[in-house]
Amino acid sequence: MRYILISFQLALFTTTVLAQSGPGQVAQRIGDLRGSGGTFQPVTLFAEASRTAATDALWDRTIADAEVLQLQLAGAAALLLEGPALVAFELPFWNGTVILDVERVSIATDDFSVVQASSGAPVVASPGLHFRGVQRGEPGSVVSISVFGNEVMALISTNEGNLELGRLEGAAEGVHVLYRSADLFDKSGPACSTEDDGLPYATDLLEPGYPKTVKCVRFYWEVNYDIFQGKGSVANATSYVTGLFNQSATLYANDGISVLLQEVFVWDVPSPYTGTTTSALLTQFGDYRTSFNGDLAHLLGYVGNGGVAWLNGLCNSQARYKMAYSDVNSTFQNVPVYSWSVEVVTHEQGHLMGSKHTHACAWNGNNTAIDGCGPAAGYTEGACAAGPVPSSAVGGTIMSYCHLIGAGINFNNGFGPQPKTLITNNVNGAACLTACVAPPVCGVPTGLSTSSITSTSASLTWAAVAGATSYTLQWKPTTATIFNTVTGLTTTTHTLSGLAPNTAHHFQVLAVCASGSSTYSSLTAFTTMGGSCSDVYEPNGTNSTAVVVPVNSILSGKIGADGDIDWYRFSNTTTQRNIKVSLTNLPANYQLRLYRSNTLLATSANTGTTSEQIIYNTSTVATNYKVKVNGASGAFSATQCYTLTVQIGQSPFSMQGMEGGDTEPMVEDDVISIYPNPASDVVNIVLPASEVPSTIDVLDATGRVVDSFGSGAIDVTTRLTFDMSDKPEGMYLVRVVQGDESTLHRLVVAH
Repeated sequence: MRYILISFQLALFTTTVLAQSGPGQVAQRIGDLRGSGGTFQPVTLFAEASRTAATDALWDRTIADAEVLQLQLAGAAALLLEGPALVAFELPFWNGTVILDVERVSIATDDFSVVQASSGAPVVASPGLHFRGVQRGEPGSVVSISVFGNEVMALISTNEGNLELGRLEGAAEGVHVLYRSADLFDKSGPACSTEDDGLPYATDLLEPGYPKTVKCVRFYWEVNYDIFQGKGSVANATSYVTGLFNQSATLYANDGISVLLQEVFVWDVPSPYTGTTTSALLTQFGDYRTSFNGDLAHLLGYVGNGGVAWLNGLCNSQARYKMAYSDVNSTFQNVPVYSWSVEVVTHEQGHLMGSKHTHACAWNGNNTAIDGCGPAAGYTEGACAAGPVPSSAVGGTIMSYCHLIGAGINFNNGFGPQPKTLITNNVNGAACLTACVAPPVCGVPTGLSTSSITSTSASLTWAAVAGATSYTLQWKPTTATIFNTVTGLTTTTHTLSGLAPNTAHHFQVLAVCASGSSTYSSLTAFTTMGGSCSDVYEPNGTNSTAVVVPVNSILSGKIGADGDIDWYRFSNTTTQRNIKVSLTNLPANYQLRLYRSNTLLATSANTGTTSEQIIYNTSTVATNYKVKVNGASGAFSATQCYTLTVQIGQSPFSMQGMEGGDTEPMVEDDVISIYPNPASDVVNIVLPASEVPSTIDVLDATGRVVDSFGSGAIDVTTRLTFDMSDKPEGMYLVRVVQGDESTLHRLVVAH
């Protein structure tokens, strides 16, 4: 088989991107999510910034007008930590608001890695969060968004054109610019050359089969040293290319073509790729990189003013013929112009998957051209008559040269029917490819309902989430401030018992998947029936008559008279040694104590009907732990039960007070402190007193929650203990939320 080298010399193209005559598969997906009851969480990451002479000077020679926006860095960090599945991004734009309904997507394989050249080893580099979807109220629109710690990259396609959002180079941290592509002043076009073998496509390759690929193309992307220098670090270079991949992959997804990123290799030292033309760089790439981690390989750099690829590289036995090179441009005169780079990488990868240019004499089953943009610009491929030239209102497709004549390349047109069919058939027919296996994005549970409601119990149900390995349930009386949490549920039903009669309750559910957790569902309400409750654990009025009760279950008991005392006994295990005891739904002022045999370990004695809680993280495993519940000053209720939950867990729960543990550093009373840092096994977080509940999440570099702790209001300094001994070494983020205040802290784990 003969391989055709195709060169694409890229410069600025002019187009009113991205009107679409009908919805693509991305819009159909968002419509399906809406139809199934999906809720898009409102998120506002940007505030409209005051324009200054300094910011105007950065872009006023490049575009006619723009909106300058300030990224809310804390909001972006919080979003990275939460990782919601469905988001409604709200963008201020010229005295209005643009709302983008998007779904979080996985752009990488489950074994995705970032490798730096200097060590040849994988490094911890967050790929950010990536979304795709539509602009609300704009049928057929296509949106791609990538969120990183200090930057957002977005392409927004509507019938009115293309919007680009990105960081304004040279401005202060977080300053972004949002503008219409049509407002760019420079409308020069690129030159392009190819070598054409003159061979037509077989008719069967152009006949539609599957509406989308059933196999997946995994890409290896290599980042040349000049991009590393321009971005300043491996992390920044990785953020840029993964955001670029998401934008390109969104165009493929809109046509039903599945692509994933397998590996990013970053040259943080001078590379062997020193050529000054695209062809020279591709040759050097093939000479040096004789094997790679993926199905196809793509070298990215800032040199060559274009792109080049081998034609039909799928499953080729020689690595060099499965490669492409693209000269990408992250900015043009300080302004982000992602559409340039999206076009070239998507175009070159289209060649690798078998598509020629649309003006080649190879299409329609009769060796003719799809369009005439190439000949109109002075480029021909074959001796057939020139095809039709689309108007600027219609635009060309990704594999066309229509950008050279002013018609433009309309991204919403995608690859066009025949190239799309050809690529789909090539991918599905490639023996070396397998089905796509991407980490599933964890969906939010829907269909919450209740049944079998009595005065003290209720059966809760929700719909299964694809890819979920377990579920976490939270419930509380509507008047309570703190949720009761039940983790590790492996079915979609759970029965609550020991509830207060004639009481309104709320519950919510999140799904836990291999890729992380979803956000909680919306709250669902139910009310228990009236009546009194029974105490099934009596007699248990003394230490010696303590009743054995199950752990990690919701129990109910009753202090039915003045002087009544309830004792319970339980065991922990070597794998679940840490203890948390919660006493809720209190009809009166009750107190809670934890013992081991006859030794008092901890006491909780809040006033009134405030819930009680004891946290006891221990290395001691025993069968004689005991819980004592009694009324303060003779308090009791002859009709209402309380709720008791005894939990044991592998990871430490949050710990009230400062007694025990490692030596604490000297800290101010109102300062959050983390020690030791770096940590090898256990890390402590010291919190100041707070009148509102506290939540602490530990997230890895991908934004996945690996540990989460919560506590109620605390009136003394609090130490939270996290077990990191089973966590991989690397950088983590610790998010501490107390009421409306949220702070982020870095944590290094080094065993």
